[in-house]
Amino acid sequence: SIYCTAWTFYGAVGYAVRSGLEFVTIYLGPTLVMLGWWWGLRKLVRIGRSQRVTSVADLLSSRYGKSNTLAIGVTILAVIGVTPYIALQLQSITLSFSIFAEADPDSAFNAGASVIWVASGLAVFAILFGTRNLDANERHHGVVTAIALEAVVKLVALLAVGVFVVWGLSGGVTDTLARIDASPIGDWQVDRARWATITFLAAAAFVCLPRMFQVMVVENDDERHLRTAAWAFPLYLLLMSLFVVPIAAVGLDLLPEGSNPDLFVLTVPLATGREGLAMLSFIGGFSSATSMVIVAAMALSTMVSNHIVMPIWFSYRAQGAAQSGDVRNVVLLARRVSIGGVMALGCIYYKLSGGGTALAAIGLIAFVGIAQILPALIGGLFWRGATRIGALTGLSIGFAIWVWSMLLPGLGGGVLPPSVMAAGPFGIAWLRPQALFGIEGLDPIVHSVLWSFSLNALAFVAVSLLTLPNAVERLQAAQFVNVYDHSAGPRGWTGSVAQSEDLMVMTQRILGSEDAQALFQREAQLQGGRGHLPEPTPEFLERLERQLAGSVGAATAHAMIGQIVGGSSVSVQDLLAVADESAQMLEYSSRLEAQSAELSRTARKLQEANEKLTQISAQKDSFLSQVSHELRTPMTSI
Repeated sequence: SIYCTAWTFYGAVGYAVRSGLEFVTIYLGPTLVMLGWWWGLRKLVRIGRSQRVTSVADLLSSRYGKSNTLAIGVTILAVIGVTPYIALQLQSITLSFSIFAEADPDSAFNAGASVIWVASGLAVFAILFGTRNLDANERHHGVVTAIALEAVVKLVALLAVGVFVVWGLSGGVTDTLARIDASPIGDWQVDRARWATITFLAAAAFVCLPRMFQVMVVENDDERHLRTAAWAFPLYLLLMSLFVVPIAAVGLDLLPEGSNPDLFVLTVPLATGREGLAMLSFIGGFSSATSMVIVAAMALSTMVSNHIVMPIWFSYRAQGAAQSGDVRNVVLLARRVSIGGVMALGCIYYKLSGGGTALAAIGLIAFVGIAQILPALIGGLFWRGATRIGALTGLSIGFAIWVWSMLLPGLGGGVLPPSVMAAGPFGIAWLRPQALFGIEGLDPIVHSVLWSFSLNALAFVAVSLLTLPNAVERLQAAQFVNVYDHSAGPRGWTGSVAQSEDLMVMTQRILGSEDAQALFQREAQLQGGRGHLPEPTPEFLERLERQLAGSVGAATAHAMIGQIVGGSSVSVQDLLAVADESAQMLEYSSRLEAQSAELSRTARKLQEANEKLTQISAQKDSFLSQVSHELRTPMTSI
């Protein structure tokens, strides 16, 4: 499983040593998603296939009116959010290398150089096997097969170490349980708020992490696979966590005080002279880290190229897509450079954090950042009233709070001075990173999630209620929320003035000459034509847009075809849905106008009544004044 990284292979044992049973939350969150929310994942997969989305950023861009601005925001958040996670994998590989280097007295191990070499090697592998094809929606069966094999390797390695610890070093299950009770791990104290928060974070990250989206949605060619995953994945997590506590307890009992608990899976076999088992453990940990880094780099490079590089490049081509340069080479180059950039960011984070932070602590920082995508994602799947501005507002607020309250403090005193942590910026106490708005005493994880996620969700809902979606947003909302009703229905372009030759030239620039010719010839045959160019019917244009979306993203593909076609993308079902919404809005507007007119009439009547009362009051005052004068006059004469 791609979810189980070096954190779960190495870091889970260290997590158990430091926090007891809290490590279970990392497995519990995804398990609850697979068992209780499989129907939501099924809808996500259906949307991914019908819309040909290439990433989580592409999904949100497509849902919210094909907004590339939103896609850029999600891409930046994902890159920064996953950077600590990549640094975690690089740190685990470097630490495992250092363990073997310590066993050789002649070794001149350099952790800094090792990180660079490891990152470079992983980048080369990801470039060679992840960017050979342009269509990011095309399944990478070779990579998926390699990841599946790595999942088996790391499971076998962890189970082998666990069996050795329980029956090789201990006297069986009974003796192991006695060691657990006698160790500090036996004094478990569960912080309920932290437990619930981390369980929620693990569930959110399972859905929103770019690498998980890549495997669950982009690489998934059959929704029925979710049925198997619904029981197989929780079982896999159970097996991965089965021996975590025994390894932790025996490691504390066996190894010298001060040993790094994150490496007990590796150091326990070495300390007992089991070099072969230690090498198997090293291979399992290496597999856990490399599979995550490669898939994450592939997913992030697709997001960066499709939503940042390509729109910028496309905006400078005023002549249009048909006369532009070779898009294919630009996209491939952008993805390869992006993979290198992502690896470089991981190295930089490793350097800034000092390379000594607990693996679980780094992973939780990444989880909080990625969780900021969840409100916009869930709202887009189930709420037609969600708007692009609402999603952007929520993401921006949540991202800013996460950076201030978790990411920067996690980098140590070299980034945020101790004075800022203690007194806030410029002495503003309520802006202290880990005591925002004057709330003190909370766990840092709970504190960051409380403010970032709650304000993110609140802003998303509030701004969505206060703003109206544009036409494309409403059409896409109908496609997403009612995906089971619309998946089989055609959705095309109207008002088309496109020429097939122009579309052919544009497609060649993106897919290459051979793939473009094969696509157009196939479409021409479907239309019953004898030539190589199909008629630019709405159905053909819609299929072409989805084909191109797999290479350059939904927003860019829509813009490129729209520039040539000059029409709009609609469907009968969606138009009827929008018409119903428009009718409801008009009816509501009419009721508001009627109520406004009634209020105006009532206000006029009140004004008239007030004027009459004022006139009567003036007459009363005049009468009383005159009576008083007449009464005083005779008395004065007397």
